[in-house]
Amino acid sequence: MERTCVGCRQQSDRANLLRIVEESMILILDERKSLPGRGAWIHPAQECLELAITRRAFIRALKLSGQPDSSGLNFTKEQAETMLANK
Repeated sequence: MERTCVGCRQQSDRANLLRIVEESMILILDERKSLPGRGAWIHPAQECLELAITRRAFIRALKLSGQPDSSGLNFTKEQAETMLANK
């Protein structure tokens, strides 16, 4: 099943994307892709993460009323590849 990256807006297979959810106005990575609630999908690339934050895409995708804390979402390419491999 394909999903759209909220950063670059390109469609990719769900297995190639990371799922982000909001909990108490804090964005967290849903490593198992199974947490309840609305999720936003993003490529495991710092560029896509920066684009999503700059464009306020998480606010729209998750239907939030304010700016969430995204400080815990920074990841390196190696960390993202490990997360995808552990799915």
